[in-house]
Amino acid sequence: AQRAETGDEFSRAARPVATFKQGGVEVSVWRNPTEKGDMFNTTIRNSYKDDKSGEWKETTSFSPTDLAVVSQLTSQAFQEIVQLKSQSRAR
Repeated sequence: AQRAETGDEFSRAARPVATFKQGGVEVSVWRNPTEKGDMFNTTIRNSYKDDKSGEWKETTSFSPTDLAVVSQLTSQAFQEIVQLKSQSRAR
């Protein structure tokens, strides 16, 4: 699986703090600052190329193979969130 990180403080509000990808499946981790500290949420996307139009599309459906990938990537996202929460508390 591939992991990507975002840049500076300004972009954190609009972009995920971490993204994990494998094939067409992508799991992103989002930071949501609150009065009680940072909270984290995730989004899961599945992209595919339409055979007829050649366009990239997104779906909320996952094949059995995709589910295995979702499981792996969400586990990585969970570990990232644990680390981010730990760093947030240390400040």
